[in-house]
Amino acid sequence: MLTTHEQRSDLFSSAVPQSPHGLQMRLLGPPQVWWRGADLARRLPDKQQALLYLLAVEGHAVCRTVLARMLWGDWPEEAARANLRVALSALRRVLPGVLDIDARRVGFAGNGEGVWTDLDVLADAVLPGASAACRMAGARVWRGGLLSEFALPGCDEFEHWCGAQRQHAAGMALALQRELMHASETAGHADAAMRHARALLHIDGADEAAHMALMRLLAGQGERSANMLRASAHWPRPLARGRRRAATRCMCASMPMHCLRVPRGSRNWRNCPPSVRPDCRTGRPPPPRRCECIERRRS
Repeated sequence: MLTTHEQRSDLFSSAVPQSPHGLQMRLLGPPQVWWRGADLARRLPDKQQALLYLLAVEGHAVCRTVLARMLWGDWPEEAARANLRVALSALRRVLPGVLDIDARRVGFAGNGEGVWTDLDVLADAVLPGASAACRMAGARVWRGGLLSEFALPGCDEFEHWCGAQRQHAAGMALALQRELMHASETAGHADAAMRHARALLHIDGADEAAHMALMRLLAGQGERSANMLRASAHWPRPLARGRRRAATRCMCASMPMHCLRVPRGSRNWRNCPPSVRPDCRTGRPPPPRRCECIERRRS
């Protein structure tokens, strides 16, 4: 029998959730709201969507006053509460039996057991003791930042809340990818480790440790130095100024001499050890030396 974590992973394994029951929301990346095979995000007004996203991310019932202030903060209090009542009535008609609404609070019926989100899959993956399958499912659901491309102009409190929640979700995704990268590297699965390193950089392009790890993995795979220098060209400028030289030295030190081929005239020669720098008169690198491992095999 599948656990709750595995059921969540299965629901989000395809491009279009096919579960016949419950409300499914994809909050990582451009948001989607799936109900009975249709994406309601294209039909619902922005503030009705925002109500669903707020309840899904918070994971518990929220006070009506808080919802009205976050979504209609520039309105008088009575008008804001009236707008909230209208929005909740519309959601009740579209999603019968999903919401639990009383005079003080708004939440999902049954403590949200019939609501499934990819954010829950990611949160399950970073729990202590999560299975390997659960962690891989958490890594796969990342499509981008939380509620990316969704905004409510004029709702400053909602935007501030979104910013804090985006940071928290990105932190969970970074921690998960970092853990998977280290586990793959320790197990000797270099290709998988490089995929996770690139995923780290996709989430946070200024992650210095991920850049260095990717360079180290490329060097361990025997990639030519030009390919690794091309990878370092995508580093953000502040990080590149201080770290590209160190990465190049690390790369040159970890590769056999006969693998080092930096294009003639490249300024990156100055970052390499003196033994592999080109001759100042001819512009050519010194003759390659054979690796000790090759000599031992021949003897």
